[in-house]
Amino acid sequence: MMTWPVAAGVVLTGLALVAQTPPPKLEVTSPLDGEYVSGILKMEARLVPLAAERDISSVTFQVEDKIVCTVVKRPWTCMWNAGPAIRKHQFRIAVDFTNGQPRLVKVVRTLGVDTGQSTGVSAVQVTATVKDGGGRFVSGLRPADFKVFEAEAPQIITGFAAEKAEVTVALALDTSGSMSQALPAVKVQAKEFLRLLPATWPTPVLAFDNSVFVISPAGAPSEERARTIDLLKAWGGTALYNAVIRALREVEAGEGRKAIVVFTDGDDRNSTVDINEVRSAVEASDAVVYFVASGEAARNRPMMRAVEELAEISGGRVLRVQSDEDTQKAFTEIREEIRNQYLLTYVPVRLAAPGTRRPLSVKVSCDGCRVRARKWYVVSGPRE
Repeated sequence: MMTWPVAAGVVLTGLALVAQTPPPKLEVTSPLDGEYVSGILKMEARLVPLAAERDISSVTFQVEDKIVCTVVKRPWTCMWNAGPAIRKHQFRIAVDFTNGQPRLVKVVRTLGVDTGQSTGVSAVQVTATVKDGGGRFVSGLRPADFKVFEAEAPQIITGFAAEKAEVTVALALDTSGSMSQALPAVKVQAKEFLRLLPATWPTPVLAFDNSVFVISPAGAPSEERARTIDLLKAWGGTALYNAVIRALREVEAGEGRKAIVVFTDGDDRNSTVDINEVRSAVEASDAVVYFVASGEAARNRPMMRAVEELAEISGGRVLRVQSDEDTQKAFTEIREEIRNQYLLTYVPVRLAAPGTRRPLSVKVSCDGCRVRARKWYVVSGPRE
């Protein structure tokens, strides 16, 4: 009889802890509110925290009043053809649980386009990397030291950010089955890469195998981000192209400079998009794209040509690695390059219709200096 109050206290304490556990949150990562969608679309949902997904019994994807998919295991994705026209849509995603937890529902509304909408163009951003003849980064340059040309016509620089300005950086890590031996070391280098970036920089982290997952959103605490990276396991195939497009999407809402860093060791075999779609996404983005390639990815010539083209378009580059030491050096080089870039902004002297490809070039007044920047961009805005 004397032990009853103690047992009751333990039960009450347990109930109090359960009550304090916040309920999971449903996030729809594709499509996004206010987005324009057309063609083949991958709808995608997740729970925060990720551990809550083990209690999911099903995820239902509904467009307008029609159920398109009911998914009962990860990945929580559904493919749907939105058609060639850009119309308004309402997406309803519902998550049911095995543990009796109430259903979670999220509604997303995308935008449509009228054929009479304006074809004006907004400001263009160009990230520039400047090095001297010895390969060292050049700091302290001013707006007057740069000249930007669009289709060989000089432009007026209206915005300028020096090398220490904020950057949104997305890191995408290959966790396919072939990464089983390399992944432990890559985790270490990835965490160190992120740790040494300024704490104020938004840094979403993605992982990809057959699918792509945002394992740590931009605002996650650094400790939580590191723990999430530690939990990664090697499994499945390689959806590299999907990862590039998703990483670009993660940084597009950021202010100032943007960059994505993709580590991969394999050929793309599982993406739902092809190289032409990825190229278009890179051309439409002002993010600088970097690849760290090891293993099969570094040896596969067609694959290397593809990623080198994507990096060149954006003003980034590809670094091949063969060892853990190489990987550490590659992440260090990329981090320092991102920290030492300039952001140039201009409004085109001559407006072009949305979808038009415009060549770009940047020159700098600096003896013996070399500048690397994006080669062209595609005018943003809805197509008619």
